[in-house]
Amino acid sequence: MRVFGGRFRIKDRAPGRSALFLFWWDLSSFLCELYIRLFHRIQVIGSSRVPESGPLILVSNHQSYFDPMINNILASKRPYTGIAGSHLIRFKPFGLLLKSYGTVFVSASAGDKGALKVAIEELKKNRTILIYPEGSRTDDGQVQPFEKGLLLLIRRSRATVVPVGIDGAFDVWPRGRTLPRLRGGIAVAGGSPIPADQLLSLDPGEMLERLRGDIDTLRLEARRILRERSGGRWPPPGPADEPSSVT
Repeated sequence: MRVFGGRFRIKDRAPGRSALFLFWWDLSSFLCELYIRLFHRIQVIGSSRVPESGPLILVSNHQSYFDPMINNILASKRPYTGIAGSHLIRFKPFGLLLKSYGTVFVSASAGDKGALKVAIEELKKNRTILIYPEGSRTDDGQVQPFEKGLLLLIRRSRATVVPVGIDGAFDVWPRGRTLPRLRGGIAVAGGSPIPADQLLSLDPGEMLERLRGDIDTLRLEARRILRERSGGRWPPPGPADEPSSVT
């Protein structure tokens, strides 16, 4: 386990955050990672690609309720600000828990003006933002079309983007299932950092498809590793075996 290892040697990994916040973040991270490693033997690829400083946007596919924990295992050096649907605050204890991690709540999508403003302010402080541009969890394991709020965030912040692909989590905890399975592997792969100027040189549609394609490639790589490790038994065959459909 390397949950705490090396984190505190990184200067300003979450600029402006209190020592109490970082302690609470790392304690929670430790417990979450312990669970996922024990029950799902998570494979992590590319964590060294996550920049240790500067404004950063983690852009990930969304397979399950485990995803924020999975993203944190990949990017453990960079406590992130998550953007979540406001419906999650209806159960107040859960809402308070998410708020303790600095989560920003939106009314409809990541394109919400209030959430966008907060996200940009976080990035101006050289912090990290986590975005799920599909807007909701996938129905079949493939990467769904991206919403356009991500475009404005990249344009306004000029932050570096790291694409992230998750696989196996959909089969462990798909939509419609109340509780996760206590078996089944999960893998996460982080891609190379992409400078904002490189993305902004593309037209909006091309930018979204470039990122979606990169994330789907990483997802399929994670899936290949799970299949190799399980002798082809996991994940079970399904639509996610194929590249995600072109929009």
